[in-house]
Amino acid sequence: MQHLHIFVDEFGNTSLNLEKTGTFSHFVLTAVLIEEAQIEQARKLRADISRRYFQGHPIKSSRIANDENGFQKRLDVLKELRQLDFLVLSLVINKSKVTGEGLDQNTIFYKYFNRIFLQQFPKNFTSFSIHADQLGWPEFRRSLQHYIQTKVIQRDLFTPDRTYQLVEDDQAETLVQLADFIAGCLGKIYCTSHSHEKASFLFDLLHDRSFVDFYPFEKTDFFLSIPEHDHEKNELIAKIAAASAREALAQHHRLSEEAQAVLQYLYLMFRTAPERLVEKYEIIDKLKRVFPNFSEQQLRVCIQHLRDDGVLIVSIQGKSGYKIPDRVEDIAGFYNRYLNSIVPMINRLNICNRKLLVNSLQQVDLLKANSNYSILHELIKTLDKDKQPHPPLNLF
Repeated sequence: MQHLHIFVDEFGNTSLNLEKTGTFSHFVLTAVLIEEAQIEQARKLRADISRRYFQGHPIKSSRIANDENGFQKRLDVLKELRQLDFLVLSLVINKSKVTGEGLDQNTIFYKYFNRIFLQQFPKNFTSFSIHADQLGWPEFRRSLQHYIQTKVIQRDLFTPDRTYQLVEDDQAETLVQLADFIAGCLGKIYCTSHSHEKASFLFDLLHDRSFVDFYPFEKTDFFLSIPEHDHEKNELIAKIAAASAREALAQHHRLSEEAQAVLQYLYLMFRTAPERLVEKYEIIDKLKRVFPNFSEQQLRVCIQHLRDDGVLIVSIQGKSGYKIPDRVEDIAGFYNRYLNSIVPMINRLNICNRKLLVNSLQQVDLLKANSNYSILHELIKTLDKDKQPHPPLNLF
């Protein structure tokens, strides 16, 4: 693999006083990864963008007006940047969740989260140069550079070609300006205090190049919020579910004898005690009277076939058994059960694909290379997009 140039900048500030007017809800660290072979092209493209969009001045996200013209400029610049092969890695820190001794001090905050963010590079790459936009006073810069070099980079005889340096983005290393600009765009997406109502347009231009992590690194439970008890909806659900069962039973030739028997029993329970979940062992014991070798595996197959045939049969998150639904809570519990299976599966695919993309610098991208995987690519994109904050409603 070629020597990798990594350009790092951030969006927001380290202050944890979120009540202060104008403060940032999130702190966004961003790295732009460019291979050695692309560096000259990157420099020419940066200079061209600077000339065409910034009157020859450095590309600074903070210099772009926060209006419609400014937002369109962001979109135009991103479209120009897509001519270049690069990756974006970012860490979005929710400052309202930051706890820990000393993290309210900006120097400790900055060192702590830079260490978390930058430690992925020596894990994934052997030869790289990190160019980070310098900030603060000289003493702090020296302290930060020493801290990262000793705690993160850790060069040895086998990996000597690793460097970290703080640079001025308008003189020593102008390509850091790309990290500044993209960090600002990601801030418009993920920083709730400064997000833009049209952030989804930025997301669409960055998603296939970006890998975003969120701090705190916590497991998310996906639960559909259950609305207030609604008799009309409950009656409608029960009516539709009952009709689906009756229709399937009337066209019994489409079902196996075992599936018919399972549905007959569930429909009977629905008519006598609609709120009741029927335990698996109860259904199996019932079927074994007619089919002595009937098993739990066969029961699962029968349920699958019935559901595929359009019969509404639910199994509920956190509970055991099956039933024909008769209320909103049944449907919500059924959706929750699948969300807590499907979403983690998609996230694991995303982790695998991200590892391959990042470590190969997008040379291994099976989700895009094979049209059969397009639905997986879209599901991953949808889950990532859902992490964007929703802009507040404009009520006036």
